[in-house]
Amino acid sequence: MLTHTQPWDAFRVEHLSVDYGGRPSPIKDLSLDLRAGEVTCVLGKSGCGKTTLLKALGGFVQAEPSGGVLFRGHYLRGPTPEIVMIFQENNLFPWLTVSQNIGFALKFRPPPGAGKKAAIRQMLDTVGLADAAHAYPHQLSGGMRQRAAIARALITEPQVLLLDEPFSALDVGLRRRMHVLMHDLWQRTGKTMVMVTHNIEEAILVGHRVIVLGARPARVLFDADTRAPDMRDRYAPAFLDLQKQLESYID
Repeated sequence: MLTHTQPWDAFRVEHLSVDYGGRPSPIKDLSLDLRAGEVTCVLGKSGCGKTTLLKALGGFVQAEPSGGVLFRGHYLRGPTPEIVMIFQENNLFPWLTVSQNIGFALKFRPPPGAGKKAAIRQMLDTVGLADAAHAYPHQLSGGMRQRAAIARALITEPQVLLLDEPFSALDVGLRRRMHVLMHDLWQRTGKTMVMVTHNIEEAILVGHRVIVLGARPARVLFDADTRAPDMRDRYAPAFLDLQKQLESYID
């Protein structure tokens, strides 16, 4: 496993309020720390500000002057190639093959060293799509399309992956295979990942930490470490106890 990012690369959310141009914002005066090199999963009821928080972490929404988001010790003033966001819809270009879709990202951030073709081959191997390199998106399953989207994000070697319900459209079997992929990717890269999800089981299985946000304004209701081996077994008593506890905040 590669060396993880250092603690000073973590996000720090300080009294964050999001400027919605005069419209009510779900986030007002929110503060929390997100540790580097961890997978943090964010749960909460619809409308509580989960996606708004994710967009703020990516520099895609404007914070009010009273606070903001620090990344690597500096306030984010806009998007940066060090932080990449993956959405529920994979947004692959239908007229490009898997290899071409992945390689498209390199137009904006060319790879060092061996070059574009080698970087694409390595990324295809990483996400298990080597045999689908020349396929088009319509020829792929939902899980394969999402793997291609993740590969396109990873190939630019960002420090952080932000994921907004990336597996919500997949059936149970595919979701669980994607959970394994997420764990394998983290084992290989040690990247900081923040994932929004409505699925409690997914949050426990994928995350090292689970945060529950309450709504209007967003606030941290619950914050738990989920690194214990029992948290990788959905039938373990500790897993089921935590699942029940999280349900009490969301139901």
